[in-house]
Amino acid sequence: MMVRILLVLTLLLQVSCATKYIVPGNRFLTPESQGQALRGQIEIQQTNANQLTIDTSQGTVDQGVVYDEVSRTGFLASNSIFDQLDVYWSHIGGANSLVGLKFQFLGDSRVAKTAGHKMSIAAALGENEHETDDQSVEFNLGGREFMLLYGYRFSENVMTYSSFSMATYKFDGDIRSSDPGLNGADPKFDTKIQSLSAGLELSWATVFGKLEGTYQQLKTTDTKDKNVFIVGYSVGMSW
Repeated sequence: MMVRILLVLTLLLQVSCATKYIVPGNRFLTPESQGQALRGQIEIQQTNANQLTIDTSQGTVDQGVVYDEVSRTGFLASNSIFDQLDVYWSHIGGANSLVGLKFQFLGDSRVAKTAGHKMSIAAALGENEHETDDQSVEFNLGGREFMLLYGYRFSENVMTYSSFSMATYKFDGDIRSSDPGLNGADPKFDTKIQSLSAGLELSWATVFGKLEGTYQQLKTTDTKDKNVFIVGYSVGMSW
């Protein structure tokens, strides 16, 4: 009986110290800039994401992380600075917010609604401090992402697009626990993500919807690489 009680207490300690962080799946970023000044759009997304949990099963933080796919809601807001340059804000629930710039160097902007090839580059950064509900874990999570985007608009209402992105998320934590093996531990993990996405955007007047699939390879410190395929959709409006 005493052994069972000790096992339960050990599990509770491990759960109380569980540290989880989210990295995004689909990005829903197209190559078109908004066009002109102060034009924008906002969209609500439903997608899967990757949840990374530090593996403390051996009483240490040296076993890397455990990957899980979770469903998340997010948003993407964009606003033009001038015809070819947008600033955007991307957020997936439970993950970092990323703020970035997108520069379109091939093709007309969104407001022109002309058919043809489109291409752009984008870069985003974000950093947040987090704390678990029981205050046993504090951590900082910083992310950066670089993207190359290509698309082809067939008509005013139909566009296909694709993107290749490279992202890095840096986790820096501090654990306070009654478990002497975990107390004072300062886990540090780097997660590098390479993503290849393809999507379809259908629009009517100011309303649009997107369907996107993303293949990702995730590489995290002390963890076996993970390959996933994630599908998501979004709806939004532009002005």
